[in-house]
Amino acid sequence: KETFGADRLVVEAATEDGENSGNVPDTAKLQEFLAKTPFNETVRRDILRIERAKIDYLHGLTSTEKKDRLSRISYKDFLLNIAKVEPGVIPFYQTRTNGEWGVGIDAEPALDCWALGLPGFQGLQLEPGAAPHMSYSAAGYANGGSDRFHFPDGNASIARLLVRALIPSALPGNSVEDIVTARVRYDRLDADNSPIRIRLNSTAVRVRNAADSNASGEVEVTYATGKRVFSVRAGACVLACWNMTIPYLCPDLPDKQKEALHYLVKVPLVYTSVGLRNWISFQKLGISNINAPGAYWNSVRLNWPVNIGDYRSPRSPEEPILLHLSRTPCKPGLPAREQHKAGRMQLLVTTFETFERKIRDQLVRMVAAGGFDPARDIEAITVNRWPHGYGYEYNPLFDPEWPEGQQPHVLGRKRFGRITIANSDSGATAYTDVAIDQAYRAVNELLTA
Repeated sequence: KETFGADRLVVEAATEDGENSGNVPDTAKLQEFLAKTPFNETVRRDILRIERAKIDYLHGLTSTEKKDRLSRISYKDFLLNIAKVEPGVIPFYQTRTNGEWGVGIDAEPALDCWALGLPGFQGLQLEPGAAPHMSYSAAGYANGGSDRFHFPDGNASIARLLVRALIPSALPGNSVEDIVTARVRYDRLDADNSPIRIRLNSTAVRVRNAADSNASGEVEVTYATGKRVFSVRAGACVLACWNMTIPYLCPDLPDKQKEALHYLVKVPLVYTSVGLRNWISFQKLGISNINAPGAYWNSVRLNWPVNIGDYRSPRSPEEPILLHLSRTPCKPGLPAREQHKAGRMQLLVTTFETFERKIRDQLVRMVAAGGFDPARDIEAITVNRWPHGYGYEYNPLFDPEWPEGQQPHVLGRKRFGRITIANSDSGATAYTDVAIDQAYRAVNELLTA
């Protein structure tokens, strides 16, 4: 109601559900959906046109020229100034890109939104495939990529697979299928007789070349564990952490490299898991995913069903389940990087009590009609507050077009003596495959130095 004037749960999503499912209803169902919304008739007609009409809003341009034009305007500008919709349409779409890039359609290129599957482009006859100025994520979607495959614990299983490859005695099993339910033997991670040691709860606070950056020298790492501080030396070091912190960890870096590393602003995120004693209320309402434009939590969904090895997702509404809520704090109207900084400040001043109140309030407003009672049905709440969430992808609306090799992420990852730099930040995106590629590069830089 804060955005549209009334709380209204309308079952049967009108467009993309925010997770790129592509489940778009036919025109009759879309009209039925819109009739139940609090929108006025003009806004409903414009949404129906954007969703269904095959109008070439850029008539006279080639596909390449259209893509170039779309890369230089936001999706909001496309809707308002090219498709000529009523301003009342914008809130319906505003947060559709939040989960992917951490900002709304005011700060995301229309070309990326086309690749993501947002509507309004069906009459432009754009050729399939990626194009110049697309973000890494958008290019992936444009080339047929999907975000559908995942482990039930997210990337934790990938980390566990890596640990098992490095220290086989720490985790039983030998396949992808058995990793999810395998229990870690923590006493094996930092054993004295192991050639590879993983030391938990140890935070690096300083890294420096011990021999005046001589490539043949050593690296000294100072780290804190509990109330004690230790220093260790090694022949080399890979800094695979959040790139913006590296100038503080390694203050001897050249100023130009520090400046480049500081440019790689992180996208703040809040992923919250709510443990429900059952999901009967969702089953009664016939829903599993709720897109809530304008609400505190933009997306609310039951965990996707994943069955792998001995792990089985809940199937009966009587069973406990995790509910996933997401929030991407930002400040519409500012450039993307400034929005991320403003969102990070929001997270720093938001208490757990605020998150909890917002969760309980919004769930009651959404699913109380199905019998949901927060006092009875919520068993636990875990708020994952990530001011340093996704890696930053360059945005042609706000970032310059640097010459190849001069982009901040490339300048920032330059080897410094026996110290190399990795992390997905070094590839200017947030994906596991990129993090692996950057780790491979960083290690090879040390091996070939």
